[in-house]
Amino acid sequence: MMATKLDTLLRRALNDTLPRTARRLALITLLSVSCLLTLHVDDEQSAGIGLGFRQAQAAEPACDADSRITETFSNGAVWDLCWESRIRENLVLTDVQYTPPDGEPLPVLSSARLSQLHVAYDDSDVTYNDVTQYGLGGGYLLTLTEADCPQGELLDVQTRPAICRWRGQSDNGYRTANRSVKAESLNLFSVSQVGAYAYIISWSFYDDGAMEPGVGATGALQRSSAQIDLPYGRVLQNDPDTLWLSHTHNYYWRLDFDLGESATDDRFSETRYVLQSDGRRIRQSETFDTEQARQIDPDTQQSWQISASEAIDSPAYTIEPLRLGHRFVREEVEPYSAYDLFVTVANDCERFASQNARFNPDCLNHVLQYVDGQSIAGQDIVLWHRVGFHHVPRSEDQRNMHTHWDGFVMQPRNLLTGTSSLASLPNSPPSFVDLVNLENDPGDLIHGHLSAEDPDNDVLSFTASGLPPGVRMNTRGHLQGSTRQAGNYTVSVAVRDDHYQTSSSFDWKVGDVSVPRRSSGSVSPWWLTMLCLLLAGRWRRSG
Repeated sequence: MMATKLDTLLRRALNDTLPRTARRLALITLLSVSCLLTLHVDDEQSAGIGLGFRQAQAAEPACDADSRITETFSNGAVWDLCWESRIRENLVLTDVQYTPPDGEPLPVLSSARLSQLHVAYDDSDVTYNDVTQYGLGGGYLLTLTEADCPQGELLDVQTRPAICRWRGQSDNGYRTANRSVKAESLNLFSVSQVGAYAYIISWSFYDDGAMEPGVGATGALQRSSAQIDLPYGRVLQNDPDTLWLSHTHNYYWRLDFDLGESATDDRFSETRYVLQSDGRRIRQSETFDTEQARQIDPDTQQSWQISASEAIDSPAYTIEPLRLGHRFVREEVEPYSAYDLFVTVANDCERFASQNARFNPDCLNHVLQYVDGQSIAGQDIVLWHRVGFHHVPRSEDQRNMHTHWDGFVMQPRNLLTGTSSLASLPNSPPSFVDLVNLENDPGDLIHGHLSAEDPDNDVLSFTASGLPPGVRMNTRGHLQGSTRQAGNYTVSVAVRDDHYQTSSSFDWKVGDVSVPRRSSGSVSPWWLTMLCLLLAGRWRRSG
């Protein structure tokens, strides 16, 4: 309808049979409507992230004030989420939202929690599933004091303080040559005592949109044997009659991402960088349409992505499986242990990574059984990620051992348009120094460089176009090569710091292009002049 009206206006504006005033009125109307349409399109595009993607509108977290956490950072970013403590999983997060600096709230996670804490000893006599056999909440949740949370706020679980909320800040944020910004984070942790072990359950949410779940295992060594000749552990100093058994901690997180406009828009893909025979790595990416069980493959430097849609610029999160050295695999007894990441269709029945049937008798028992080939297209999908740590006892672990930290980072992609925290710092653009026109002859060797200065002492990068054939410039501004072809060249150059770019240009003259050039058999003007002088002298002497 609108296109038809614009076509009519255009025909009227170009109709020579109409009076001049009528044509002007039609043209003005056409331009006005076009501007309004342009503004409308710009508004729609500005509501999205990147090009062509419309951002999902986040709803208010569905929890009361006591269970809601809102944290605003110095760069303007905001994390908003709900929390609860369950008897089995303890800390469960729901309706997790992130607001980029100067952006709109984006739904990230519908729910997130540790769904199993699996401990397998090397002698295979005992295997624990601490979440389902005991629990991390309820009576296993320790009461915290102000000394446990000195720079934060204690949150009550029922009638006692058991969760610490604190604002983190470290120097490991962003840095340039002379400027740095501290990384800020919202941090939550609680401590659960299960047997001799104490588990610190931690979640960190960073100002750039990254998320990091983790578990710290501390307390005391749990199992030992009087058979010190067994190959399943170590005999420690000052305790020659005891073999302390080695064991593996496997942590399984359940992550229900909801990045798209609805819970069923998310897409899951895997990226691999495969080494070729010539030493190069090629990028391969695969988007999956069915449920998956994936193994970490260190040789391909793989990563996993959960994205809001198929669009390349849609909001997404990437999981890099950095902890890949300690993997517990015992397929005959626990077949799910052979895999490190699972993608399943969301099902309230599928609550725990293992021993699920203990609390849901009519449901499948472990996460590998959840992966049954069901299509994930148009479905609400869930990621299950396993991180393992093999604990070989040391003499330093007697009797209270240091904390072993394990976890992973979910890095955002397409949530921000740049380095947000550095963008808020004052910055002065660079400028060229002594940029002059150049002149030389064909065949000359070129060795030189462009100069620029930056008031902030930032690292600078140079680019150039329109250079004479045979001359090249690297990103540090160094010119090299040789001029091969005469001509007048206009060289466009740019210098950029970590924020701004300054552009300029100069003329480069190669050879005397103002005088018509002769063929290689012609007499040069210099020799022609000398011959004329000699002939003139001879003529005078003969006269």
